[in-house]
Amino acid sequence: MINLHPLYSSSSGNLFHIQTQKSNILIDAGVSYKAINEGLKSIDKEITDINAVLITHEHIDHIKGLPLLCRKNDIPIYACGKTAEYIENELNERNIKNNVFKLEYGQAYKIKDVEFTPFQTSHDAIMPCGYRIKSGDITLAFATDLGYVSDEVYDNLKNSDFVVIESNYDTTMLDFGKYPYPVKYRIKGNLGHLSNEDSAYTISRLAKNGQTNFLLAHLSTNNNTNDLVLNTLQDVLKRNEIDTSLLNINIASKELSNEEYFIC
Repeated sequence: MINLHPLYSSSSGNLFHIQTQKSNILIDAGVSYKAINEGLKSIDKEITDINAVLITHEHIDHIKGLPLLCRKNDIPIYACGKTAEYIENELNERNIKNNVFKLEYGQAYKIKDVEFTPFQTSHDAIMPCGYRIKSGDITLAFATDLGYVSDEVYDNLKNSDFVVIESNYDTTMLDFGKYPYPVKYRIKGNLGHLSNEDSAYTISRLAKNGQTNFLLAHLSTNNNTNDLVLNTLQDVLKRNEIDTSLLNINIASKELSNEEYFIC
């Protein structure tokens, strides 16, 4: 069994906690060190319980709390090649002792009873990744911050028991919002983020494959709402003749949340 806690999930900061029988792992550390501790406290955990931190990429909403976390604790940090080098250099410049491990796309790694495999995503970062995480017979696929769903990403989402996927922005809100054009262009590009339509289409494909459990994550603070996400998703699923009553779909909170998902 895997217990998933989406403690924070938005364009302002991201922190997920995964618990198995023997392990406690964080995905990203994109909020302050204080907020990390508050998040863990909300699920009756301490920072000393954490066995590892898996980093998806180096943007501030994914590594904000990492320097102080590493200064105060000796917790292994895992990230793909050049992302790991970037983190090491940043920590070294602050004279922070670190324990950073470099990962390779497609290579499986193990922490106690958890096997995790990073896969390449399309984002304007150094070496971004998603993770396919397995404990026992249960598989969780995690993919946020990607401009489009490549065949590689889809293959890693496919046949998993639970999918965490980005649903970052509503196209109309973004188009008519306050962001300058270059930022809008970047968000909508292949190295940006997934729109609600993109996410809904991917879920539709996976649902046709027989998958039923989804968590929509990394909603934009300025360009999305829960209602827009769900309305878009329902429209796409209806057009594809998918019975929504058979699906378990949730949205990760933008604020601190102690929601828990049991993946069995």
